[in-house]
Amino acid sequence: MSTLIADFLFALLCLGLPLAAASWFLFSWLFNNGDLDRDLDSEALKKSIKKLKKSAISVGKNQSKTRFIYDKWMWFGSGFYGLAGLWTFAVIELTQFIEFLFSMGSWSEMFNEGLVSFLIDFLLNQLGNMLQGLIWFTYWPADSMLLWVLVAFLGYRLGLQAAKQGIQLTVLTRWQEQHFASLPAWLQRVLQQVLSAGISRRRDNSPDT
Repeated sequence: MSTLIADFLFALLCLGLPLAAASWFLFSWLFNNGDLDRDLDSEALKKSIKKLKKSAISVGKNQSKTRFIYDKWMWFGSGFYGLAGLWTFAVIELTQFIEFLFSMGSWSEMFNEGLVSFLIDFLLNQLGNMLQGLIWFTYWPADSMLLWVLVAFLGYRLGLQAAKQGIQLTVLTRWQEQHFASLPAWLQRVLQQVLSAGISRRRDNSPDT
């Protein structure tokens, strides 16, 4: 029993909470930007996401910084599975980068076999990481794979429902209001799309002075 509880808490930390946050962020962006309708039921929402995926593939060459995460999500399959794959890929990339930074001799040995060999190794590593992201459920050290998938899915659904309800994080909107002007233009556009609805809603509901 204690092993199951520990596995659940580890799954919640590694997958459930991150997917809830990522799902809330992406769907808040899509709802506030008008790409998706908050009133859609589950089936209609799935169909709309599939349409967005087809659209993302057709305009993939014209992606911008503001669409980078969105396009990667669509590349991994969109929906729950794609977001879990994207998160797993990001974790693998970050882990390898940190290991590289703190690995003794990595910098001096980087080009020992030549630039071409380094680039080939890098591309093969990227391909391996993307394939691992596509089968993300095999990456995590789960005692119960079913439990981890269930926790990940519940996190995804929680973030989606929070976005549908228009729930905003007060700390993020306050930070945006205070530091918005100092951000790069592309990041300003992202935050406007994700958080602007919450800010305007609070202003509309505030009493006149």
